[in-house]
Amino acid sequence: MKKQEKKTGLKEILKGGQETLPGFQFQIYRAEDKRSLWNADFEILFLLKGDGRVSYEDGVVYRVQEKDLFVVNGFQICSIDLNEQGILLSLKMSADAIASVHIEFLKYEIECRSFLFTEEQQEAFDVIRSDLARVFQEAYKNDMMQPVNARSRITALLEDLSRYFAAGERMKHSRSGRERIQMASDYILQHYKEAITLEDLADHIYLSRTYISRSFPRYFGVSFLEYITQVRLAHAILDMHGDATLTEIAYNNGFSNENVMIRAFRKYFGMTPGEYRKSIVQTAVREEEKNCGLIKYIDRTTEDYEKDNDVYRVLLQYAGFREQEFDAEKENSVQILAALGGRKQRIAGHWRRIINGGYARSVLDARVQEELAQAIRDIGYEFIRVKGILDDDMCVLRRDMKGEIRVGYQYIDAVLDFILSIGAKPMIEFGHMPGLLAEQPSQITMRPVQNAAPKDLEAWKRLIGGIMDHLRTRYGVERMRNWIWVPWVNADFFENCGMDRYIEVYRISHQEIKRICPDFLTCLSYGTMGEHGIKELLLKMEEAGCLPEIYGVRSFGAVMSWEEQEDLNLIVNSDSFDFAVSRDMDYLQNYLRKIRKRLQKMGFQGTPIIVDECSNNVWQRDLCNDTCYKAAWLFKNMLENENEANGLAYFSINDRLDEIFPVHDSFHGGFGMFTDDGIPKAVYGAAKLLGKMGTRFVASGKGYFISTEEREEKIQIYLYNYVHYDMLYRHRHTVNISRTDRYRVFQAGENLTFSVQLQKVPGGEYRIQCYKITREQGSPYDCWAAMGAPEAMTSEEKEMICHSADPEYRVWRETVGEEQILSVQEHLKVHEVACIEIICLNHYRELH
Repeated sequence: MKKQEKKTGLKEILKGGQETLPGFQFQIYRAEDKRSLWNADFEILFLLKGDGRVSYEDGVVYRVQEKDLFVVNGFQICSIDLNEQGILLSLKMSADAIASVHIEFLKYEIECRSFLFTEEQQEAFDVIRSDLARVFQEAYKNDMMQPVNARSRITALLEDLSRYFAAGERMKHSRSGRERIQMASDYILQHYKEAITLEDLADHIYLSRTYISRSFPRYFGVSFLEYITQVRLAHAILDMHGDATLTEIAYNNGFSNENVMIRAFRKYFGMTPGEYRKSIVQTAVREEEKNCGLIKYIDRTTEDYEKDNDVYRVLLQYAGFREQEFDAEKENSVQILAALGGRKQRIAGHWRRIINGGYARSVLDARVQEELAQAIRDIGYEFIRVKGILDDDMCVLRRDMKGEIRVGYQYIDAVLDFILSIGAKPMIEFGHMPGLLAEQPSQITMRPVQNAAPKDLEAWKRLIGGIMDHLRTRYGVERMRNWIWVPWVNADFFENCGMDRYIEVYRISHQEIKRICPDFLTCLSYGTMGEHGIKELLLKMEEAGCLPEIYGVRSFGAVMSWEEQEDLNLIVNSDSFDFAVSRDMDYLQNYLRKIRKRLQKMGFQGTPIIVDECSNNVWQRDLCNDTCYKAAWLFKNMLENENEANGLAYFSINDRLDEIFPVHDSFHGGFGMFTDDGIPKAVYGAAKLLGKMGTRFVASGKGYFISTEEREEKIQIYLYNYVHYDMLYRHRHTVNISRTDRYRVFQAGENLTFSVQLQKVPGGEYRIQCYKITREQGSPYDCWAAMGAPEAMTSEEKEMICHSADPEYRVWRETVGEEQILSVQEHLKVHEVACIEIICLNHYRELH
């Protein structure tokens, strides 16, 4: 996939589409970004970081610094020059957009410039900062999809601006007059490098010289010549950040010579171009000294990134965050009507087909083995997927003290013996490459993993063939026939070695596996790539005779930051690949449907599809992984995709992947169902509740899934209240999250009351058991946070936290009469999940 050029703007975080509020737009400007000297929109600007200079039509240059707020009226000239570290947030509003929410506002000229006043005189400006922060908050919390809320906040902003900063009624300009003078401005902006006279301009835009001369002061507040000079200066300022000489800068920006540019600099900036350039260098040096050493630290914590990267904190501190704003105090109801009786579709239970055990070496860890055994007992997973079977820490291919290459299968045997001993089947991935065979040894994580093709294909064939012969002798073909084999690493690796090379290595492994038994099930792991490269890959595999029986993909709900055209900068760190979380909360479902559609077009409609690694985020320091949110995510994605894939393999059983530096806190945001030290998270509790699912499907919809048994002696009602990440957090901006406060990074949700009416329920007595995962019960993270978030836990504290994994539990009885209706009601706050199990007591009395 071709990577698009990185964009620097926060384009349309407050979207101007038909579904939201047209005419309102947030944007980010940095030192290197060019900004129009004027436009027809009303603009509010807030300096998030750094400092710089601002000048209006009078030419006076003002210094601005972090937290400064200022306004540019429509058609008003404003030149902005940011120093190297400067970041400026802009909110633009068109006249039509303003008229739709506050038409009276258009009567006034607004003079709002905080840099003209002292710190003691900022009270009125703080009101505007607060209003702006709340509009911004609404943008990234709701993506402006709740127009009523957005309108109210924008209206409040405009009302406060007019209340505190209206300087009198603005001069009325006709639309035709604005359009004519805009033609003049556009011509100057396009031809400022050339010599422009009033006569030239008049000839090109078919207006009289007199009209142009009078219009510039009227619309822009400056003369025609002053306007041209300011345009040239604005562009010259940008060139000052480069290596061009003053003579070159003057020539490239339309000044007749260097001296003319020097005089203009002195007039508007009070210094020469040389002095101006020197001030830029000094500022850059100060910033470098201030930030020196930061990049030396590899083990960066979440707190580090908050300090270094989350510039939005500067604005959002004015929003006056109140907890109730983010705890979803809004209420809504969901009515569910479902009927028992009749033939019911069998539930395949694809969500519990596979669990990821992580890297093979970690499966030898006693704690991980205990967790996997517990998951098999509690949930009933069929396969345990292990990768890294050939990693150097498995000691498959090593040199001895004499330098001779030795092959050993002891650790492979130990992994497989354990999986079989707990009643599961292995899904084995032959990857990555042993160091001794690696063509170009490379590591992309802390693990001793070689992402490389083999330098000797015959040696690779001997290695895989030897392993397969050994396994046949040890376990027998009949037992191995039920396993799943992945011949090599995920296919997106071919971006490193080339598709043909990838298929060649894959084919050799595939042949050695099939040599033992042609019926063995092989799986291609396609990785995280989109659906577009499937066709070429599978056609070449078909030609090479190594088509898999199973097609595997990976889903972390992640996209390249530019793919969804939000243009909010992704915070890049050393803990993850550079992917943002998709704004599509149904990403997994939509992705699987695209994959299946593509396979069907190619004639592979019968090929089973599995998601061999499935999670909500590719970031291993996503602190929300430890919270109730992950329980709701699991319910939503496993239940809503039951029929979309033949296997949904949650990634992973434990946080211990050793791909990034370990940290002291148990709850550090890892992928696992269990923490490093064995504490079950809320997501594991949710998986246990899914383990109660019956074998027959009754009904499903947004927020619910109902199952039963063949004789309907038990009914399970699954309820969940899922709310997606907000825009900032999807791009890893951690301004609203901390070690002990992790629930303020979501879109605004609402509490839900589910009213379920089951019809055609046989008369009799029923026992109803409600299991519920909440922040108060069923979430060890929240227990730990409420306890005081101890860093080094005592055995007693850890035991108490483990006990908090038990969900909230209530039990009661209901009697169903001749009407054959059973009703239940349950209230869920945001991120909460519930499993309501209904047991027919009459049936069990008959059995006894």
